[in-house]
Amino acid sequence: MATDPTSNATKADQREEFRQERIREIGETIFRNMDSEGMSLFKKDWWYGRIMEWSMKNEAFKTQMFRFVDVLPYLETSDEVLRHLKEYFSSEKEEIPSIFNVGLGIGSLAPGLMAAAVKKNIVQMAKLFIAGESPQETFEVLKKSRKRNLAFTVDILGEVAVSEPEANSYQEKYLDLIRYLSASVRDWKKNDLLDTEAAGAIPIANVSVKLSSLYSQINVKSWRQSADTIKERLRPLLREAIRGEVFVNLDMEHYGVKDLTLDVFEELMREPEFAAYPHFGVVIQAYLKDSLADTERMIAFAKKRGVPFTIRLVKGAYWDSEWIESKQKNWPIPVFEEKSHSDYNYEACAKQLLSNYPHIRVALGSHNVRSIAAAIEYARSIGLPDSAYEVQMLFGMAEPIKQSLIKLGFRLREYVPMGELIPGMAYLVRRLLENTSNQSFLRSKFAEGVEAQKLLAPPEGPHKLPSPTITSGFENCANLDFALKEERNKFEEALSRIEMTLPIEVPTIISTKASMNAEVLTVANPARSSQIVAKVSLSNIEQAEEALRLAEAAQKEWAKRTISYRAKELRKLADMMEARRYDLAALMVIEAAKPWAEADGDVTEAIDFCRYYADLAEKALTPQRVGRAPGELSLLEHVPRGVCVVIAPWNFPLAILIGMVAGALVSGNSVILKPAEQTSAIAFRLVELLLKFDIQKDVVQFLPGKGEVVGDYLARSIKTSIIAFTGSREVGLHLVRVASQVEPGQRFVKKCIIEMGGKNALIVDTDADLDEAIKGILYSAFGFSGQKCSALSRLIVLEGIYDRLLSRLIEAAKSLSFGDPKDPFYFAGPVIDDESRRRIESLIARAKAGGASAIFEANVPNTGSFVKPTIFVNVSPQMEIAREEVFGPVLAVLKVRDLDEALLVANDVDYGLTGGIYSRSPANIARVKNELHVGNVYINRGITGAMVERHPFGGFKMSGLGSKTGGPEYLFEFTVPKVSTENTTRRGFSPKLDGDA
Repeated sequence: MATDPTSNATKADQREEFRQERIREIGETIFRNMDSEGMSLFKKDWWYGRIMEWSMKNEAFKTQMFRFVDVLPYLETSDEVLRHLKEYFSSEKEEIPSIFNVGLGIGSLAPGLMAAAVKKNIVQMAKLFIAGESPQETFEVLKKSRKRNLAFTVDILGEVAVSEPEANSYQEKYLDLIRYLSASVRDWKKNDLLDTEAAGAIPIANVSVKLSSLYSQINVKSWRQSADTIKERLRPLLREAIRGEVFVNLDMEHYGVKDLTLDVFEELMREPEFAAYPHFGVVIQAYLKDSLADTERMIAFAKKRGVPFTIRLVKGAYWDSEWIESKQKNWPIPVFEEKSHSDYNYEACAKQLLSNYPHIRVALGSHNVRSIAAAIEYARSIGLPDSAYEVQMLFGMAEPIKQSLIKLGFRLREYVPMGELIPGMAYLVRRLLENTSNQSFLRSKFAEGVEAQKLLAPPEGPHKLPSPTITSGFENCANLDFALKEERNKFEEALSRIEMTLPIEVPTIISTKASMNAEVLTVANPARSSQIVAKVSLSNIEQAEEALRLAEAAQKEWAKRTISYRAKELRKLADMMEARRYDLAALMVIEAAKPWAEADGDVTEAIDFCRYYADLAEKALTPQRVGRAPGELSLLEHVPRGVCVVIAPWNFPLAILIGMVAGALVSGNSVILKPAEQTSAIAFRLVELLLKFDIQKDVVQFLPGKGEVVGDYLARSIKTSIIAFTGSREVGLHLVRVASQVEPGQRFVKKCIIEMGGKNALIVDTDADLDEAIKGILYSAFGFSGQKCSALSRLIVLEGIYDRLLSRLIEAAKSLSFGDPKDPFYFAGPVIDDESRRRIESLIARAKAGGASAIFEANVPNTGSFVKPTIFVNVSPQMEIAREEVFGPVLAVLKVRDLDEALLVANDVDYGLTGGIYSRSPANIARVKNELHVGNVYINRGITGAMVERHPFGGFKMSGLGSKTGGPEYLFEFTVPKVSTENTTRRGFSPKLDGDA
């Protein structure tokens, strides 16, 4: 007899309806058991309650409040507190709580007393969520919680260690905590609810560990080395935990280290000394789209291991930063974008985990009664006792829900943060955000009084989204995500593939014909002088003249091609580069000694230049009507200039080169490309691609050679209309002088598009976030060994924070490693060649002789063109090292009294390229934006890494001449404006034109 599918569907619907009814009953029971006096989310503290209420009413106040909370621990005087209060809250546009009025000068209380009161209140607010600064202080809180039938897991606050001494200190703190808790709870009376589960006893002492606190140099590109180092740091903790019968849980942090964390956990759990201990755990974050797959992975591993471990299932605490980072990097968004989808996925993950008890022990980390009730219902439906799992909640939050669950006989464990206030502020701000989020369950229930029926409704699951539509707007090409194993493997394969092709013969190419001249330059890997990368044909004067003649003739035909046609060809070039991105980046690692991520970024920037300039040309270069007078049609158009000589640098051998080439070509000019001698191979690979698409054969000529020979000749030629150059000040100014000399037969003034160097300064304010500042400083100064025109060369530090910054900065610098960038473990590699090495070492020697003190000099290999990254103090603003561009890994640190002096010192150089400030003072940030004389000002981030369209790049003073690259005006540099004005009136009649009134 056939089964009626309709009947089966009806039964399934009935079962689901019955399940939802049971979930509602459990949820309503939890709500009913809450203490009536505990129904306020903010009952613990009146001041905190007022702040939270205002934050929920006023988004602008919320933003300013949380920023003020973040900076407050750094403010050491009442004057500083008052100044920041006024800067954050004195806007006339926004209404503020009366609690702040006195601090802003309104009311009778002395401002100094008000500042102290505000700081005291915020410290007290932090203590609502942070149990204590020491194990002893925290333990007093734990004892009180035990009396309320609350178990605990203790976490040491701190987001990321920025140096190895800090990481070692965290390791010691964890060891001390494990030992202290183990000894301190030994005499505690057993509590059956908290200390046993269905399968046996549970350790009373429980500690949660963040991997990022144990190793300051976690690097997903160097996966194996990072995993091995983290395991080395964890083993003493796990051994101590086994000795002291302590549970240890590995916390989950940002998505980028999620797989690394799971790998480390699995590998340690397989090791013989840890394989039999059941009291270890790890976290899965249900807001991640791949969390269900991770759940299945952990279940399979638990079954294979044969000894249970715990999974703490949470929603996740880093949603905002995960979303922002993925959007900024144009990566797939790893988190569900709707809260209901995370809730739905949480229930699915909980089912999987509970279904695999006792292989997996489950800790349900949630404040959402619906999520908890759904897990309870499912566990009971498959016959699990309530003691087979536990619920975990954050210390200081959801007190009514905790007490209700305890009354109902559930094991409830608090996640208890311990530590000092400054490293704890990021945690505190996350808790405040959670309490005030529009989608927060706690806010909905306790602040807004949403009815239980709505709160207990089943969450909506994620739907399959339609394929994204192709948009016409420009988007930056995404850099590789080296957290993905596939990307790491592809890059390693590309490196091997490129090395098989060495040495590369780089010919002169004229009229698409390649030839190797008798005079050849041999180029070695800067990191390994024994490895020959390229043999470069040195073009001669005769070839330069021939290239000029052909380019001049070809340009006239190329200019006749439509703008859309030229733009289409650029997009083809971008697509070809993207298809070959691994090989192009790998060649840069070997030829220019660029680290993996920087080499990949060079390729993506080149791709971006092509696509952005293609889009821009179709908008900006299309003839535009100007004026609206009746009977008249005036059109403004931009016409090409002629032959463009591109003289490219070696430090961005693809991106800057293609930026100049693409700008010239799409504007209708022909190009003669003279690459840097040191990186001619990567330029040759680009020209090979250029010659693959439908471009007239003489529009691009390729003349590798010496700048002082072929480059100088091209610049002097009367056939040259544009000189596009990026490089040193010395050469750039020489080209400007050459271009200004008008020769017989020359019919136009040469256009110079000149990007030169910088003596870039970064100011550190007294209230700066040092964790962020130190990372930004080191990357800006030593990334790619300081070989960027935007690199940080002068660190200007206000005296109020100088000592604190310097001590941490030096330890962080000592934690970096330098070597051959083929190995992604290394932070940076050598400089480009021995000539650069000798020049930089000579400057370092002169700085020492002149009285500057080198307080840090890194260890570097003896082979290759390595320079010791160096940090100088006792530097006066008039020293050479504080005034002249280094173009290497040398940082001068200058101490100043205040922001006035900082700006004076920063601006008192010949250059004006990049600069910035780390500050949490709105007034000081505004001043730097207005008063720092540079082309690109960066706030609370490093000062390198400009992105096409988002950060149009370029400076003034002695840093450059021309419009910003990657910006809306750049293509105008390659054109001349031309206006045609037509009288459209005939016999008193004029046709109506677009735009006429």
